[in-house]
Amino acid sequence: MNPLAKKFQEIDDKVVLFNEEYYLSVEKIDITALTLEKRESLFNQLYDFDSPDMELEIDVSEEDKGVWYLQLLVPHVLTLPEAAKRRIENGTNQLTQHLSEQADGLVRTQLLGEEIYTYVKRYNPDLERIA
Repeated sequence: MNPLAKKFQEIDDKVVLFNEEYYLSVEKIDITALTLEKRESLFNQLYDFDSPDMELEIDVSEEDKGVWYLQLLVPHVLTLPEAAKRRIENGTNQLTQHLSEQADGLVRTQLLGEEIYTYVKRYNPDLERIA
């Protein structure tokens, strides 16, 4: 085992435990139809999102491909998997309400199973799956 490797443990098809630090769920947003002004507005609205249930990180690394990723995070400390899943679900609902003005034509897709692993592995080449 590589001591520097990050750990990846599937909780279910939508949520993983990343490096025993965060429960993680990932959404993909198709931004190809958005003008530069609408992208900026959406980014600001996402940045302003605040939830007591989860943290939100915005990944714009594939903007040139017309895609942004939203990392939905719940700290692992003192949180059981079922509680983390509920918090991510609650936070996702809050995010949907927060984005209701921008919702016209905004396509958000949940990454599932192997898609989450592939996404996380992009940033963590030494990623180790934990059973």
